[in-house]
Amino acid sequence: METLRTSSYIIPVKLESEEGKYMLIHGYTGAMDIVSESVVLCLKYNEIKKLSDLTLQALQRRGYITNKTKEEEIEYVERVAQALHKRDEILHKSFTWVVTYNCNFRCPYCFEKREYKDSPHRIVLTKSQVDRLFNAMIEIEPRKQLQDSVITLYGGEPLLKENKEIVTYIVQEGRKRGYKFHAITNGYDLDSYLSLLAPNLITLLQITIDGTKKNHNQKRKHFEDSNSFDKIISNIKLIFEKGLNVDIHIRVNVDKYNLEDFRALYFYFGQIGFLAHKNFKMYLALIQNNEEVKENDKNDINFLSESEYLKSNEKMGTITACAGYDAVYKKIEYAITAKKSLPLTAVHCTAQTGEYVFSPLKEIYPCWEVVGNKKFQIGIIENNTISWNKDELKKWHTHDVTSLSCKYCKYVFLCGGGCLAMKTNQCNLFKKMIIKAVNTVYNSVYANLFNK
Repeated sequence: METLRTSSYIIPVKLESEEGKYMLIHGYTGAMDIVSESVVLCLKYNEIKKLSDLTLQALQRRGYITNKTKEEEIEYVERVAQALHKRDEILHKSFTWVVTYNCNFRCPYCFEKREYKDSPHRIVLTKSQVDRLFNAMIEIEPRKQLQDSVITLYGGEPLLKENKEIVTYIVQEGRKRGYKFHAITNGYDLDSYLSLLAPNLITLLQITIDGTKKNHNQKRKHFEDSNSFDKIISNIKLIFEKGLNVDIHIRVNVDKYNLEDFRALYFYFGQIGFLAHKNFKMYLALIQNNEEVKENDKNDINFLSESEYLKSNEKMGTITACAGYDAVYKKIEYAITAKKSLPLTAVHCTAQTGEYVFSPLKEIYPCWEVVGNKKFQIGIIENNTISWNKDELKKWHTHDVTSLSCKYCKYVFLCGGGCLAMKTNQCNLFKKMIIKAVNTVYNSVYANLFNK
């Protein structure tokens, strides 16, 4: 007779609205089931004999009870990770374009080289480079259906007023080829780009605003305007007033100085009507102690540890506003509403499978978090040839959860191992996100069923 044991990869989440009930999740099968507390306790203490035959068979089919040893489960996780990684590497290629390294802001936490921003020279893509980059995308992935249909515009600041001509050329040429665009922007010169904000052109803007007016203006310093906050808010109002159909995502980069200001900014956006727009959302992200941030700039940052960040968000009730929560929520929502297994991933993001970031200096990077850092450069475009740094390319595009101790973790295929560029540990935050998302979706689904 086979030896059965509780799987090492089960995640029990207590349902806050259902006394004595849990959502049971399996980390590598993606199974999700509602069970009683007594079942959870039997699994927790490996008291399988207390389960009825019917319950035992159901739990075994779903993976919660297994005949695999701990070592065999880990080996199985490794095989699944390799298959998932290969699938994503084959099926998906993403592209980001650094329009320029120049920027009109001097943010202390920026990791890109300050000499680029302060340079009197315009380091910006040319039309011939744009044409070459579209060709480079085809060289990297000739099958258009395996390319992401969205190109992200990045910088520096891609939407500088003086970049209007080249950005217009990029977007128009991209539209001819079937691409749409997202832009990562500080929002200061958005009033110059209203004609490019449309569902088939630039469809999404990620705008960074680091708190209410005082905190933002102190943290994100425009090179000559001491009150960039009002200009950015004015630009967003203009977008809404003109009824432009574009998604606006506000990112708030936080440290100890401005973390608790997030709620005040949220309240302010409610007062001025931004939150009433379904295409508007805001989230916060932890400022990382990146080695590329210059020492003199670090004096303007009061870094938070991951544990401090988690505790503060728990206290404020803002777990759902943390970067990454939306992705967790959507996975849980899909599984519960569609009655299917959770989507699994072996990587944190496309930088580990097929992300290519093109710069105006002809460099290619694997991730926008390492742009400008030559040690992470994976290639260069010279004339009609792409020359690859095969060692660096392999390091990024073969890295998955099996490269880390994550393969021992029950959350392994739900979280994907975290950001390779930042190398930070937000495991505890991720667990809190899972608990919150499960309960939020569960309450929503069953509330809707009750009201029908």
